[in-house]
Amino acid sequence: MRHGTPITYTMAVAILAVATLLGIWGFRGSPFLDAADARTFARPDWTAGIDAPSTYPAFRLSENGTAVPIGRAVLLDDHRVEMLLFPDLDSVSFEGSRVILLETDVKALWSLVPRASKNEIALVGERLVSLLRDRFVTIVGQPAFVSDYREPLQAMVEEAYVRMWLDPKLQLINRTIRDMFGRADGERLAAAMLPIALPKLRSAAFEMMLPSWQAMQDLVTEGKLDTGPLERAAADIMIDPQVQRLLVRHLFDVAEDERAWRVGALLADAFLDALTDDPRLQPLVDRMLRDPRFAKDLRILETELSAMSMEVFSRIVERANGRPDTLAVRVIRYILLNRRRLVALVVPENSPAAEELWRYEPLVEIRS
Repeated sequence: MRHGTPITYTMAVAILAVATLLGIWGFRGSPFLDAADARTFARPDWTAGIDAPSTYPAFRLSENGTAVPIGRAVLLDDHRVEMLLFPDLDSVSFEGSRVILLETDVKALWSLVPRASKNEIALVGERLVSLLRDRFVTIVGQPAFVSDYREPLQAMVEEAYVRMWLDPKLQLINRTIRDMFGRADGERLAAAMLPIALPKLRSAAFEMMLPSWQAMQDLVTEGKLDTGPLERAAADIMIDPQVQRLLVRHLFDVAEDERAWRVGALLADAFLDALTDDPRLQPLVDRMLRDPRFAKDLRILETELSAMSMEVFSRIVERANGRPDTLAVRVIRYILLNRRRLVALVVPENSPAAEELWRYEPLVEIRS
């Protein structure tokens, strides 16, 4: 067996020393600089199961929502989190700020988007709704769709909807949905829509009260009531651009509720499962996408959706400086990798960023 030389032993010791130094540096900061400003906080209950010690990046959010790296958050044990600020950042302190610990998930990513960017995303959503409506109306109005696709596709969707609600697990979310569309939100939306909808509904009611002779005869002899005016009024209300804008903005308000993410994901997952289990779906969709009679509309839809996706993505990751935000990119990377990671935020009180992060409870400091 070959023995090492004095040089190899010296190199091995040096490597171990450097590794030890880097380990200390990773958790406690550079040993050659002054001690970092450190505070200890109570560890949130939802972090149970995360191994300790473990370290995560810490950022400070500026007024425009840009994240600036300022230190690390160290989970020390089951009860404590230590916040360490970089010692060379004299302008950063905890005074007048609160510390937030959050997971790098979709909810956190949306909370980090400034209000101005969310408003711009809402405008893109309005354009998207209008585009989808126009393309949908164009496609389903073609004789090719009516004759070859409408009836089988409608049957699949209806059957999938019925199968979805037969799942006992979905019965548990009814109360959550009612709470999300609570009385205050419902009244606010109704108050905004009433001036738009009332004239159309009044005209429909007047038309139903003064029916034609044939409609009156059908009502008397067969008990049939002509609801056509009401149906046409409802359709006119739903395609009204003002109503669509109100609905999109209301949906964005609902999206601020963290329960909306869970309920939406559960409903979408259950419906898609029920729909994709139908063996008739994939052959029908493949045939429709390859149908040259729909090629023009699908090409327009693809081009517009691509442009809108890029616009929404830029609003999510960019801040006032026009550059991708470090924290937003980090959160997206962890979402795509499906890794559970944490970040710590030092958020100035009464700042726009603090208003967007209202749902996150600040950490409670442990004072010695």
